[in-house]
Amino acid sequence: MKQLLFFTLIGTLFSCGGPKAFYDYDEQMNFEQCKSFSFYTDLNTGLNELDEQRFVTSLSQALIAEGYQQTEDSDFKINFYAEFFEQRSNNTIGIGLGGGGGAVGGGVSGGIPIGGTQQFISVTIEFANTVNNELFWQAVVESKLDKQLTPIEREEAFLEIAKKALENFPPKR
Repeated sequence: MKQLLFFTLIGTLFSCGGPKAFYDYDEQMNFEQCKSFSFYTDLNTGLNELDEQRFVTSLSQALIAEGYQQTEDSDFKINFYAEFFEQRSNNTIGIGLGGGGGAVGGGVSGGIPIGGTQQFISVTIEFANTVNNELFWQAVVESKLDKQLTPIEREEAFLEIAKKALENFPPKR
């Protein structure tokens, strides 16, 4: 019984940690013809210039690692935008009183919130066909992103988001 409780606790702790990704794509698209990429020049990302460049670099590195080439005359173009949001922690400490005896019982309980709010980022990445400019693949990644991170930590966070987004590119049918 103790082992079951231990593994349940460990599983709960590790399941909440990393980024979460959601995907959508055009089922008619032939992903085999996607070999090279470039970014739209008029990006309106919602990030500051430094973070925008960090994410462009991270996404480029992740795509190049998967065998794609970054070229001016590319097969698909990339657009992305980000939104920041805060979420209250669901963690609480419970306090309770109770009593009872015989057929009579009673109790009072309450919860005290701990942890405050957490900073999150939602990044939407869109791939569009260069020929007709039609969207054929999209990923939305949500992740914790503390505003107090150092530049190196921000680079690592953006690389993790980019890799998570590309886990399902090209999609497995």
